[in-house]
Amino acid sequence: NNSEMRCLRVLACRYGHSARRQALRSFSSAPGYISTRGGMQEMGFGDAVLQGLASDRGLMVPTHLPKFPEGAPEIWRGLSFQDLAYEMLSLFIPDSEIPAEDLKELINRSYMKFRNPDVTPVVPIDEKLNVLELFHGPTFAFKDVALQFLGNLFEYLLAQRNIDLMTVIGATSGDTGSSAIHGLRGKKGVQCFILYPDGRTSPIQERQMTTVLDENIHNIALQGNFDDAQNIVKALFSDLPFKKEYNLGAVNSINWARILAQTVYYVYAYLKVTPPGSTEKVSFSVPTGNFGDILAGFYAKKMGLPVEDLVVATNENDILDRFFKTASYSRTSCRETLSPSMDITISSNFERFLYHMAGDDAVALKAMMDEFEASGSMTVTDDMIAKSKAEMKSAMVPDDEVLATIGAYEEKYNYVLDPHSAIGVAAANKVGTKANKMVSLACAHWGKFPVAVGQAVGDEVMKKMSVPEPLAELESMEQRKYKIEADTEAVREFIVKQLA
Repeated sequence: NNSEMRCLRVLACRYGHSARRQALRSFSSAPGYISTRGGMQEMGFGDAVLQGLASDRGLMVPTHLPKFPEGAPEIWRGLSFQDLAYEMLSLFIPDSEIPAEDLKELINRSYMKFRNPDVTPVVPIDEKLNVLELFHGPTFAFKDVALQFLGNLFEYLLAQRNIDLMTVIGATSGDTGSSAIHGLRGKKGVQCFILYPDGRTSPIQERQMTTVLDENIHNIALQGNFDDAQNIVKALFSDLPFKKEYNLGAVNSINWARILAQTVYYVYAYLKVTPPGSTEKVSFSVPTGNFGDILAGFYAKKMGLPVEDLVVATNENDILDRFFKTASYSRTSCRETLSPSMDITISSNFERFLYHMAGDDAVALKAMMDEFEASGSMTVTDDMIAKSKAEMKSAMVPDDEVLATIGAYEEKYNYVLDPHSAIGVAAANKVGTKANKMVSLACAHWGKFPVAVGQAVGDEVMKKMSVPEPLAELESMEQRKYKIEADTEAVREFIVKQLA
């Protein structure tokens, strides 16, 4: 109300914006959390994080999106990544759930292992294009940014609630698994089961998972594709007695905390590529598989970040590009590409976006998802299509263009992109933008995909490049994995046996 806002302005003038933020948290304008499909009671932040997938098969979304405080993002210019993360996350997490000092400590601990002091540095390529490097965490992939935080958050919430066991189950097409494992290894009270399609990740991606031998880590090499793995995870979460007995938790981007943590680097990048005092809009191109990364950008924009274009960049598994181009959202068979982390034919997080495009109408969204789950396609209203196109643009980048982009940028700028990051850059070039600055998200270090990069740059260039030591040494490390059929019952039996 008006008196609260006057009080906050006085606090900011006298004691600075940190005092204002503390007061805001005590007034608790943070949202609650509900399911996109309308079948759950509203809950707080911590419960939503531990819930993972909603019990009605929907995804948890905030009841409202907090707006940036007055003067933001400009008042945040010059903050470290960690301090910016605190400012943004505290808009969603009330002091009554996680006190300020605890939240700051969780954030600082989460980014201690990153190899760059900026955590997510921005590299200018030319006058317009900038690359946001998200691969400086333990596993050289963007998912470390969210999963290092989520691992510490799980441990904190379990201790806070005196919960002895949480069984984390996740599906990965390559990078989520290793990032989750490195975020959860050795965490007290957490058992982690990761399902990945056997033979469909890069060898380095697989070794980053299977060489972690901690007792609480269990790697399942599924005899199927990523969609099989994701469907099995959803089926296990939908089995409410099983979910309750083993206290299932989610690390995939169905978990709200992952989306929230990823909003931070959009603001961080914006402040890096704009001059002080600027209110100009910036565009972002985002390599997209499960839709979580670009969804974080959408939320940042809705909270108040000046964004011109959000570009959905897909590989040949193009369900999202087809939606934006032809208004068709329909499943096709999964194609193996040079960008395995994006070899996904059903984008889980797209449900959250559709919920918002339907005007936060859970009844309408549930009907659409029921139709899609039954038939593999969905009818979307003209109004929703128009709203969606007003929020995002899209482009599909086939493998030959991926290789051409990697080769061209190495030759012209001496900058090496991995196949996923190359899709972001190629899509940015295809779509274009009237904004002065385009930021393309670099999802992984090229060293995770040396075969594809070698194809693109040639043997002579490749000889002069060296894979980072933590990736190179995986070759000689002991591995542990369990090959299991792509069958929900087989996976359930394995989990029960391991936890016995």
